[in-house]
Amino acid sequence: MTVFARVPSPLAQIHVARLGGAVARVPDEATAFSGRDAGYLFWTLGSWRPAADAEPYRAWVRETAAALAPCATGGVYVNLIDRDEGPERVRAAYGAAKYARLARLKAAYDPDNLFRLNQNIAPATD
Repeated sequence: MTVFARVPSPLAQIHVARLGGAVARVPDEATAFSGRDAGYLFWTLGSWRPAADAEPYRAWVRETAAALAPCATGGVYVNLIDRDEGPERVRAAYGAAKYARLARLKAAYDPDNLFRLNQNIAPATD
């Protein structure tokens, strides 16, 4: 992969996990985890030392994701979403129906949104 030849730090990583097997045997609608039919899950880590300018590392992660996009489903695993990507990206991780179901559960069990310091699902208001 040519993007790795331009990695700005020896701390940066590209991870690829093989899915299938037990993951693929569970029906997609059975759990909040989506994309069970994908063959692989990939993510990039643009790690850098604290004193370094973050932008070259973030740019490398964006470039790598763009290079891999033609091979991707367009889905996202919620634990790999950066907090600055916003609530729409969290919604995309679950899909509309699953997100609505999770928001209703959140309204029932955490109506004050106490557990919000994650990839938050806001409680449903309807």
